[in-house]
Amino acid sequence: STMTTENSDSQQCSAEDKQYLFIIRHGDRWDYANPEWKKLPNSRTGDSPLSTLGHQQAMEVGKYLDSWMDERGFTSGDITWLSSPFLRCLQTSSEALNAFQKVDMSKLAINPEYSIFEWDGHGGEWHKDLPELEERKHYFPRLNMSYESSFIPELPEPRSKFFDRCQRSVDSFHQRYPFKRKQIFVMVSHAAGCIALAKEFSQLNLTDITPAAPCSIYGLERSQETNAWSIAAHDDLQGHNGFTGHLAEMGSSTVPWNNFGDGTRKFYTGPATSRFAPKKEN
Repeated sequence: STMTTENSDSQQCSAEDKQYLFIIRHGDRWDYANPEWKKLPNSRTGDSPLSTLGHQQAMEVGKYLDSWMDERGFTSGDITWLSSPFLRCLQTSSEALNAFQKVDMSKLAINPEYSIFEWDGHGGEWHKDLPELEERKHYFPRLNMSYESSFIPELPEPRSKFFDRCQRSVDSFHQRYPFKRKQIFVMVSHAAGCIALAKEFSQLNLTDITPAAPCSIYGLERSQETNAWSIAAHDDLQGHNGFTGHLAEMGSSTVPWNNFGDGTRKFYTGPATSRFAPKKEN
């Protein structure tokens, strides 16, 4: 049976004793940086690629996680990588993994997890542009074709159903992956997914979660079997709650997001004092 140490060591409970989860937003979007692309007749407008900056940000995610894992003695055998099947998430995942140098990730698979894909809110229009995974595999050889998603969310998916869906993703994760020490999970998702998943895993409120900038990192951890993972305080610049310290440039087209409001009063639902809170709203 596992003992929890209550002595002074518990302050620096070693990395060996914890299970980690990194929830990461995809990088800067091509369609936001190049709005004219959306008007081209053949563009898959629901499935934008990354911009040039987005690729750079994804590499910075990889370099950051590479150092983080290397410093703590983790190897590729300790990590499970899950990604939304949208192009911007697969590009972010692939680019990040290819940027690792200290930890050998050359063989690590990307597991396509549909339960963390984009919030719909558009009558299923965006999701119609998703090609079959067999097609994706030609361009993303790391894709693990034998991986089975926890579930595939039903479309169309009204706003009111999204948090239920994310709670179901979290419940499915806990069933599939019970607590195990020295284990890392990465989930590459979208702004709404990152915020809602960080909220459900930590069992905190939307106002505790820093808005999701492109390639921002939400790092959660647990050191025993519990459904409430710990996360840093919002806007703690050293902490992994919407962390952006690894990024040389955030850009201005794909903006930080924690906007679950319906706009009747406001859209912003994040912490009032966040560095990314809108200046005009209170």
